[in-house]
Amino acid sequence: MSYDWLAPSRAQFSRLSAQLPHALLITGEPGMGKHILAMEMVASLLCDETQLNQGVRHACGRCKNCIMFESGNHPDFHYLSSERHVDSGKSDDSVHLEYAERYLEAFEKRGKRKPRKVISVDQIRSLIDNFSLSNHSATYKVALIEPADAMNISASNALLKLLEEPSPDSILMLVCNDTSRLPMTVRSRCIALSIDAPTITQAMSWLKSQGVNESNAHKALAICGGSPLIALAYSRSEEIANFETLLATMATILNDGAGAIESREILVKLGTPAVLICWLQMVINWLISAVQGRAYQGEAPWQAYNRAFAKLSRKLKPSSLPALFQLYDDLLLMKKQDVDVVNPAMLLDKWLIAFAQRLG
Repeated sequence: MSYDWLAPSRAQFSRLSAQLPHALLITGEPGMGKHILAMEMVASLLCDETQLNQGVRHACGRCKNCIMFESGNHPDFHYLSSERHVDSGKSDDSVHLEYAERYLEAFEKRGKRKPRKVISVDQIRSLIDNFSLSNHSATYKVALIEPADAMNISASNALLKLLEEPSPDSILMLVCNDTSRLPMTVRSRCIALSIDAPTITQAMSWLKSQGVNESNAHKALAICGGSPLIALAYSRSEEIANFETLLATMATILNDGAGAIESREILVKLGTPAVLICWLQMVINWLISAVQGRAYQGEAPWQAYNRAFAKLSRKLKPSSLPALFQLYDDLLLMKKQDVDVVNPAMLLDKWLIAFAQRLG
């Protein structure tokens, strides 16, 4: 998989490698390939025979360091993540997750508690201790912290020691979805490397190369806001059908006066609370744009769902805008709550009642 849309970011890293900064912050929307890019960069830094090809730095894939890295045994690579992030990635069977396990509490010791979603100060302190040691076989010691916005405040403060007093021949890489959740003291000490979204043409071409048909590719990209990796996952699961059910259910609430409780019972089975809130945000944003008659360059994002979306939007008019904005704000507030603690069915039920009352 070539991930052509990463080419500008690869070239930027190659330019930086002439005089490497001690800390890089890799940013971009979910599903754009930040992890893939970071692992390519790590491999090239550990490689004995790094090559430049058309201005892009590549690992050779054959030397001792490359073989150790790919087998999950390189002593100069350190990967810090949260328990939740590691557990959610196990289905990918990535050997790189073995690196992250070394900084986590052993699975047997966790008991029945839920996986923690934070990167703790103890993990950062362990990294500081390891970074104080000499390199084993590579030119650089490399640490990858992902997602960096999962660090709690104590962990972020502890990381400042490495950012302000970097170890010789060491590189820190932070991968982050939401930079606003990183303290400015951390952000200001890193060189930012941002991944831009691919064009629709690039994303469609890549999805087709993965065996996704054109119709499903359009639909999956619409659902996930143009993120190709998430679109690929959606195209191979029930997510497209689930999203169409969500649109149809919302249309039923508006057009047929169906009760929000019955509809909520359908909706809560369609995905995790976080996914459902994101989908509802997207639909409300589409409705606002449709009511405003906002012009789009190229396709409107809902074009893949024209028929279902038309049923949902046909009763709305300019006077509906204040209600739509309030519904969107309510979803933002829901998103800030810990849906693992608050009853998600209760939150959705309350929101759907408001949706029916304000727009019905």
